[in-house]
Amino acid sequence: MSSQQKNQENHRNGDDFRFFKNAFLQGMVSSKLSPGALEQLQELDSLLQDAKLDKDSRSTTAGVVELDGKKYFLKRYNNRNLQRKLKNSVRQTRPFRVLRSSQLINAVGILTPEVYAALNYRRGLLIESSYLLSSFIESAKTANHFIEKVAEKETFEDFAGKICQVLAKIHNTGIMHGDVKISNILMKYDGGSYELGLLDLDASRCYANALSPKRRIRDLARLISSYFLSCKSRDLKVSGLDELIEYFAGRYHTVSGISLHGDRLIRRTEYLSKRVRK
Repeated sequence: MSSQQKNQENHRNGDDFRFFKNAFLQGMVSSKLSPGALEQLQELDSLLQDAKLDKDSRSTTAGVVELDGKKYFLKRYNNRNLQRKLKNSVRQTRPFRVLRSSQLINAVGILTPEVYAALNYRRGLLIESSYLLSSFIESAKTANHFIEKVAEKETFEDFAGKICQVLAKIHNTGIMHGDVKISNILMKYDGGSYELGLLDLDASRCYANALSPKRRIRDLARLISSYFLSCKSRDLKVSGLDELIEYFAGRYHTVSGISLHGDRLIRRTEYLSKRVRK
């Protein structure tokens, strides 16, 4: 077994995690968390109250917090009604699905925030809320932040090839990201070069085998439509949608050996491009 295969197997088995439980919280925490950080896990809501929030909606509250002197990204999933509480009390909650996806993505060498804790807050039999604690990658920004640069011809061609490599790699591993929009793609610069990664694995799904073309198309169509809409919203020069679909499908075919171009990809991309979301 190669070192990469061993690393993947360790991630699959959760060797770096242990069970955590206190009066109301229970779940899995990384062995890398310091004793001080573990102690602060009991104050997650207070930490979010003091944080500069990245998102604060009925369903999700998220922001950068500090535990034992180190920055992390903390997301709370709010079960806002009884139906949601009941549903999440009998199925695997989102932080645990994200934990599995992030382990597998990291294991194949793709940049994504490392998960340090996946926790549920229970009162009796019901899960009131869930928490995901992950690394805060300070040196990286999203592709949406660099969209003017990405839209330049030379950078675009390089970007398209690299992101298709990322997608092909996770798809061959059995992972569907589920929401590959431009603001969920990380760009980490090192001098004149950059590395691409993936953010926000909330919609991700893991499968036992490499993805079917149908599932691959969902990710690729989301990427193409998001890039198209992001450029349009900033009045940047961008190819027509048909041309973009053909180009991205060609780059994906080059790195994966799988052709996704056809009516299904065209219809899905056109549908997504007509929605308000970028």
